[in-house]
Amino acid sequence: MANDKDFTLKEGIEVGGSTKGTLGTISASNAVDLSTGNYFTHTPAGPTTYSFTNPGAVQSFQMQLTGGQEAVANSFNTTLYTGTEATNSIANGLDLATDGGLVWIKSRNNVDTSAHYLFDTVRGVNKVLHSNGTGAEYTSANTLTSFNTTGFTLGNQDAVNSSLDNFVSWSFKKTSKFFDIVTYAGNGSNRTIAHNLGSAPGMIIIKDRDNTSDWSVYHRGYGSGGPAGFLNNTDAAFSLATYWNNTDPTSTQFSLGTFANVNTSGRNYVAYLFGHDTTADSMIQCGSVAYNSGATVNLGWSPQWVMTKDTAVGNWNIADAARGIGDDGSRGPTLYPDASNAETANAATVIRTATGFTMPSGVFNPSTQLYVAIRSAAATSITYPSSVKFQGGIAPQTPANGETDLLTFSTKDGGTSYTGVHSIDNAS
Repeated sequence: MANDKDFTLKEGIEVGGSTKGTLGTISASNAVDLSTGNYFTHTPAGPTTYSFTNPGAVQSFQMQLTGGQEAVANSFNTTLYTGTEATNSIANGLDLATDGGLVWIKSRNNVDTSAHYLFDTVRGVNKVLHSNGTGAEYTSANTLTSFNTTGFTLGNQDAVNSSLDNFVSWSFKKTSKFFDIVTYAGNGSNRTIAHNLGSAPGMIIIKDRDNTSDWSVYHRGYGSGGPAGFLNNTDAAFSLATYWNNTDPTSTQFSLGTFANVNTSGRNYVAYLFGHDTTADSMIQCGSVAYNSGATVNLGWSPQWVMTKDTAVGNWNIADAARGIGDDGSRGPTLYPDASNAETANAATVIRTATGFTMPSGVFNPSTQLYVAIRSAAATSITYPSSVKFQGGIAPQTPANGETDLLTFSTKDGGTSYTGVHSIDNAS
């Protein structure tokens, strides 16, 4: 047999000894290899179908399954809302008051307002920057009036709360390996700036708060050290040593040259840092993919938010699950960070899959495409092998987001059939 029998099931009851033993492995294709152990832990990514391989003649094992990604749900949120032109509290579950973060708001239908509005906890309430323009930071009363422990509050300003407009808000909480905010004063000399992201950033976006200037973008997909881009326009990437001083960022600091957009003496800047993490429990990845007649990106999980940019001339594009990200096989609506356009259906956007996303043929320019992808926090759907007979005849529901369930399985005929029991519901 593959493993010594630690316990068995008799009429749905565990008997015969300890239920937890050797930690086994589950492959990227969700194959539970019973020759490697009798206790398995997993956080499913997207719709998941398990298979059981290499069973012993008589074997019991347990699976500890965690639904969704609680860390993601506590760090990022997309909220759709219609304005009220009165005090409007947006409860998105993020503790922005304590931990800090960024709120990015855009009208989807552009009736009374059209620009992108970016607010963050470091610069303070009512302090506005527009990603689709070059303007300096300014104060606009009654826009975003408070950051709360469960989200944020809007005033009656039409720009973010018109009753004629449908809005989307993207909120990023400061979280290790996910997102950080740094403000600094320029000094006009090559230098480094400390950050608290906890990992090397995959993308950094910098804006001069005091003057008209482009939004400068470092992205690991541009290449090492020198290349940069602009968030506020469609320009191609370019190389200029005076941006990043030909130095890639590290887990504790990023480098700046002397270029005015990022480091002029006497000017104040804000930097938004986005993580890049390829570990099993990652929340965000920043990468690039060659696109000719289509492309597939494997993240290891299903995304809820994807931003893309052609390294040649082309718009930045944002797709998200709340507005539709192609789950039905068609392209969902996109918004352009560099433009004030209303959302555009079936434009240059991605179609998400259980393990990443595809970029359909004929939609994007044939060149290298940058991306930033944030993991879905939604509970996944789970399919077990048809050879499993669960107690009561009904398979257990997928664990809720952040909830951990324990399931026990046993075979007495070498894997031809299994008995399954939902041993513990919400053990987290």
